Amino acid sequence: MEPVLIVEDDKDIQRLLSTCFEQEALPYSITSSGLEAVEFVKTTSTSLILLDIMLPDSDGMEICQQMRMLTSSPIMFLSCKNKDTDKILGFSLGADDYVEKPFNIGVLMARVRAHLRRGRLLQKQQQQHEEHQIYFDNICINTHSREVLRDKKIISLTAKEFDLLCFFARHPNRVFTPEQLLDNVWGMDTLSEKRTVVVHISSLRRSIEENPLQPRYIITVRGVGYKFAAV
Repeated sequence: MEPVLIVEDDKDIQRLLSTCFEQEALPYSITSSGLEAVEFVKTTSTSLILLDIMLPDSDGMEICQQMRMLTSSPIMFLSCKNKDTDKILGFSLGADDYVEKPFNIGVLMARVRAHLRRGRLLQKQQQQHEEHQIYFDNICINTHSREVLRDKKIISLTAKEFDLLCFFARHPNRVFTPEQLLDNVWGMDTLSEKRTVVVHISSLRRSIEENPLQPRYIITVRGVGYKFAAV
């Protein structure tokens, strides 16, 4: 798990947060400097940032603005400023939460856990989304929606053309005979002939190749079959 960055110059609060994070086995890093915090974010991924507004070397609002340009991690302000205008400004600069001092440590840690839980959920959703996508050059295959896009524009394919393209893209640089393609894409009990593969590959080339007569992706290996040239 990526660490939580605590940017706080009050030593008592530092000790309190350190104790709580250690009790919950959450990795963390502490700094009293806003400038050091920005440098930390430049080189290290964080799961959450707890940011004091009144820092000895910089203004927390400005630090938040700089951080938001470097990371999408949630930023929670810890502040003794309790005016609505301060909160509105903080949110407008990219903060995700605003906790007033003095705070209840139980409530603060509950909010920390909520942000971390939401971050893990979003990360999982992103991973699941990426698992459904195969990219080569400017073409994207979405196996979940069964769509193929070039430069974000849909390429129209038949069901079998789509299945054939997916099979090729999942096995780049491997040569397959027409018989192997029939077995893997059409099914071992298919009554189709090798000519079926030739026709579908010709049609698929017209859809995805810039020059179907000189294909870049689906390459004919003379005397053997076809391969998908990984890009």
